[in-house]
Amino acid sequence: MIEDPFGAALCLVVVGLFFARKLYRQNLHTLGDFFRIRYNATVEMVASIFMVLSYIGWIAAQFLAMAYLMNIIFSIPMEWGLLISMGFVGMYTMIGGMWSIAITDFVQTIVIVVGLVTLFVIQAIETHGFQAAISNIPPGFLDFYPKPIIKDWLTYIAAWLTIGLGSIPQQDVFQRVMSSKSEKVAQKSSYLAAILYLVIGLIPMWIA
Repeated sequence: MIEDPFGAALCLVVVGLFFARKLYRQNLHTLGDFFRIRYNATVEMVASIFMVLSYIGWIAAQFLAMAYLMNIIFSIPMEWGLLISMGFVGMYTMIGGMWSIAITDFVQTIVIVVGLVTLFVIQAIETHGFQAAISNIPPGFLDFYPKPIIKDWLTYIAAWLTIGLGSIPQQDVFQRVMSSKSEKVAQKSSYLAAILYLVIGLIPMWIA
């Protein structure tokens, strides 16, 4: 929970505070461009390679999830589901660029939020209200801080930093900043996204 949604929300706040306006003014196309301008082409290439590698597992997990859904709903074999997922996402991204991503993100977010809120309400009814659900939570389950053990605290801090700082130099965050209408919008939308991410991200935490 600390890593996501709290760490992700922290990332968006930090981007809004320190990076959104400054990066927007440079009118860059990719985050790699920043490294080329600030350092040189070699640093740009190395940074870009590491960014690409960091996305492989993340993207693969999303394609796998899509294939799993198609397998459950339409009985499509997992292998075919993966190929269909990769082909479809690759196609609309190459054809429409950031605009197509923004539209699909918008539609997907509506579906996700409506689904989560519906499930949240159904669960509240089935468990006879929030108080009944809270009374069944094991002791210490909602503790925000770890136990006073060095190992637990290091894990706790690492959870904050993994996405909280680790996602700042990522192309997906950067491209949304750069595609904003203005640097003011880039900054304010980062703050708004942080609030929404935290609020909506806590719903599945509660359901779990």
